[in-house]
Amino acid sequence: MAALETFDWSPLNGPTADIKYATRSVKYGDGYEQVTGDGINPESQSWPLTFTDYREEVMPILQFLRRHGETRAFIWVNPLGERGLYRATQIKPQLLDFARMTVTVTFVTAYRAAPI
Repeated sequence: MAALETFDWSPLNGPTADIKYATRSVKYGDGYEQVTGDGINPESQSWPLTFTDYREEVMPILQFLRRHGETRAFIWVNPLGERGLYRATQIKPQLLDFARMTVTVTFVTAYRAAPI
């Protein structure tokens, strides 16, 4: 198994997480509802991020993301300070002018059997 790489770049200020939980529920006739987490990792996080800078500063970020595609996980410390395993989705580079560019990407929680 290949060693996990760490994503060390900082996004622009203000990313907002979307934290969701996979649950199962059963409703009973008297109005009672029983709810439980679905699976061993019921929480998932999604972080839409933006990186804008001079092209030579942003290109290593884009290369890292393209190297991992949407399938290879990497280690990242989210803005809440939590170290975890993530995958990149929705990678969108945009050239702003001859010298600057933006990359937007969404990091989603990834899981694996071995601890990181």
